[in-house]
Amino acid sequence: MSIITLCIAGKNNIAVEMAKYLLAYKKNVRIVACINKNDKGLNTFQKSFKLFCQLNDIRILKLEELYNIKDLIFLSLEFDQIIKTNLFNSTYLYNIHFSLLPKYKGMYTSALPILFGENETGVTLHKIDNGIDTGDIIAQKVIGIDNFLTAEELYSNYISEGIELIIKNIDNILLNKIILSPQSSLNSSYYSKNTIDYNKFILDFNKPAFQVLRQINAFSFSY
Repeated sequence: MSIITLCIAGKNNIAVEMAKYLLAYKKNVRIVACINKNDKGLNTFQKSFKLFCQLNDIRILKLEELYNIKDLIFLSLEFDQIIKTNLFNSTYLYNIHFSLLPKYKGMYTSALPILFGENETGVTLHKIDNGIDTGDIIAQKVIGIDNFLTAEELYSNYISEGIELIIKNIDNILLNKIILSPQSSLNSSYYSKNTIDYNKFILDFNKPAFQVLRQINAFSFSY
């Protein structure tokens, strides 16, 4: 059985739990890691992926050290760097995005669907291209939103559903048997880092009561 090299690039519980799963169930997979710059190696409200790798002898590599690994499977799980696909000696580059693409590409996917009154969002497993969250879709899972769901609760749902979605599709990824669907241009949206300034947020009490509650919930995170 040939050994497959898979890099988990990212942070928090989603990266940790996927690494745990692969270590336990995929003995033909050699895991390497690429760590987010703000991971200090300490568990907080989320587990530190850096600490997990250190405790489990998972080799941590810089992004540029991954480029020449032939047939590398690269799995981005909340990774904080832009990926340039042409630099890799592999085309097996994948990402989990916290929204139902093509909606809500970019930032603040735990706040904006609540703020904008959506009744559902989801997680999307997709191939990485040179755009921002624009790659072909492999699979999606819908997550419901009601008027009482907070951004913190939604983020937690994203992580748990994202883990399940990857596990459900990991064998096809490892065997390169995935089916890709291009993203539609209909209902496509993108939000940059400048979309929300948390330091200048002011509640709009001129809205109906449920919309005021949505505003509060969209910015409710305990950390």
